[in-house]
Amino acid sequence: MKGPAFKTELATAYPECRLVVTKETMTVEGMIKIVYDLLKDKLNIAKLTFTSGVNAASQEYTPSGSVDRCPLCGIALNENGVCPKCGYKKA
Repeated sequence: MKGPAFKTELATAYPECRLVVTKETMTVEGMIKIVYDLLKDKLNIAKLTFTSGVNAASQEYTPSGSVDRCPLCGIALNENGVCPKCGYKKA
């Protein structure tokens, strides 16, 4: 399986070669920096935690936006204010 190619300040992916070149050391702290840089615009990240053997690192962030969620099941509501899982409609 090949993932999408990407290029950021911290990492560049070459999926046809199955290679990712990073400018960060591949420690748990470096992984947190790279993953946050890739996903900060797509997800509302509040906390990231990585573990590798006995090493662990965690970083908390202030979420940049808010997502309307269903009060019954916690799934994010679609653009019409309807829960895709249970059918709840926002009033």
